[in-house]
Amino acid sequence: MASAVKNKKWLGYALYCVMVTLLLLYYLFPAQAVEDFIDDSVRGINPAFRFKAEKIEPRLPAGLQITSGKIHLDSVTAPAVFTADNMYIEPKILQLIKGRNSFAISGAAYRGDMSGWYRSQDEDGQDFQSEFTFKGLDLADYVFLAERFDHRVIGKIGGNIEYSNDSAGGNGKADLYLDDGQLQFKAPLFGISSVDLQNIDIKLELNNREIKFVKAELSGSEVKASMTGTIQLQADVKFSQLNLKGTLEPLAEFYKNHPDIREILKSMKKRVKRGQYFFAITGTIGEPRFRLL
Repeated sequence: MASAVKNKKWLGYALYCVMVTLLLLYYLFPAQAVEDFIDDSVRGINPAFRFKAEKIEPRLPAGLQITSGKIHLDSVTAPAVFTADNMYIEPKILQLIKGRNSFAISGAAYRGDMSGWYRSQDEDGQDFQSEFTFKGLDLADYVFLAERFDHRVIGKIGGNIEYSNDSAGGNGKADLYLDDGQLQFKAPLFGISSVDLQNIDIKLELNNREIKFVKAELSGSEVKASMTGTIQLQADVKFSQLNLKGTLEPLAEFYKNHPDIREILKSMKKRVKRGQYFFAITGTIGEPRFRLL
């Protein structure tokens, strides 16, 4: 009997110690140091990026819970390039013991889901690999795009991004898609208030500081389009150079829905080949220039 009472007493002490430890971990958690570490990791991908979070706290059994984590361009006072409503980061303990950063990521953003992983190949984190998957991100909620584009693009975006960095530079690839897309003009253009984008598939490759469009195809009920070319990345993303060319083909549904446009397009016959219009996009990401060829 005495032994049972003694065991219960030690169990009580143990539970008390665990609770105190958890409380201390919660209230003394080095949130700023964690935020600085994530900021350094984000800047390792692109020096122009900055990271800021509304709240960072520990989460059992082992991990971090981030609320309103934001990636900014140039400074944390600039508009957010990307905002995650919440993120859960789960470190890989065995890799951390070896002195290498490795963790899994999951969370939600723009009413969609995302997940991925990050793994450093050396102790200082200069060489690393990462993969990120997302689905159902609602472009209607993407404020950064709305603030920099006169017109409104809606739809659900998803895809997969792989990225690695080593002494030779950054390399990666991306498969992206847009479902139920639509381009809504700020003011009617030639009497057209919106264009059905429906589905867009894009395949990209990154080699050092060049993004190559392997595939970029639009299939809609009104318009078909394709595009190829490259983007030469600069330290300041806004000054990245565009060298893109493509074709745009209005379909029968487009002419049916917008009969007034037919006469306008007739004046551009010299720029049409088999019903397709050829275009180029040059300039920079900050100031793109579009022209028909």
